[in-house]
Amino acid sequence: MLSRVLPELRSSRHTPAAILIAVNSEDQRAQSNAIAAKFRARAIACDVAPSAAKFGKQIRHADRLGIPYVYFPDSGEVKDIRSGQQFAADPTTWVPPANDLHPQIIRVGNRDE
Repeated sequence: MLSRVLPELRSSRHTPAAILIAVNSEDQRAQSNAIAAKFRARAIACDVAPSAAKFGKQIRHADRLGIPYVYFPDSGEVKDIRSGQQFAADPTTWVPPANDLHPQIIRVGNRDE
């Protein structure tokens, strides 16, 4: 009997978004949505945080989804949540590094079929 071994593949993150736009308060959600529109206009996938929770909770939300960057509207800064590095970024010009821009297909191992 022939057995075929196939690699198991998965995505590097659960969403195409490379950036999570934080929401400072529900009153300022429109500001976060406007920033997201600037990124999306340049074909950079992003999500807006689902609630105006504390930033730590918003960062954990991004981490669970595999989103590598969180943008903070009030400061105009982006945080790379993997390294902890935070830096100024203009949503009309900043682009995540090419390897973070889109989810990657990862080979996990082999499985028998």
